[in-house]
Amino acid sequence: MFSNCTDRSEGGASLHDGSVEIMLHRRLLYDDDLGVSEALNESAFGEGLVVRGRHSLIVDAPATSALVHRVSAQNMYMHPLAVYSLTQQTYANYSAAYRLTWSALTDVLPLNLHLLTLDQLGPKDYLIRVEHYFELNEDDTYSHPATIDLQSILKSIGTITNTVELTLGGNLPPAELQRLNWVTSDTESSRATDHSM
Repeated sequence: MFSNCTDRSEGGASLHDGSVEIMLHRRLLYDDDLGVSEALNESAFGEGLVVRGRHSLIVDAPATSALVHRVSAQNMYMHPLAVYSLTQQTYANYSAAYRLTWSALTDVLPLNLHLLTLDQLGPKDYLIRVEHYFELNEDDTYSHPATIDLQSILKSIGTITNTVELTLGGNLPPAELQRLNWVTSDTESSRATDHSM
């Protein structure tokens, strides 16, 4: 199986068997009459802007490709960001005055889970979003539900006394969610009847 992990959204297609076409950058000096009704000529400092991205091409057996590309994509997207600053202090003085590292997690999450959001909303209120980023039946091991103990993982924020489940947007209890329902061309409802998914 062939996978391409990118660090940004890109257009791609396989127009012929055995070929892959990926649009890295599109720059036009004149409107090409393909929908945008204007030239695509972004520039800065007198030069045309050029997008440079990263690509990770993965060729693996179908049975293990989901594990490889899901973890690779997560590592590419969530890679550490190096930040530097000039200071007049020595390292010893600086490290004595400031905390150099901190993590809210006091334990490791399972490989198929990711702490998407840890947002302090008030003195004792947090929005915590944990995502399971493997699809159903995508991997023999990691597609299954995972159970974690939030208190043992997030000891650093204090004692958890209450939890409220919310939708992914973090603004609505699941019982109040009203999904759109429409009928498809083959007169089937858009609403899934199998709730095990």
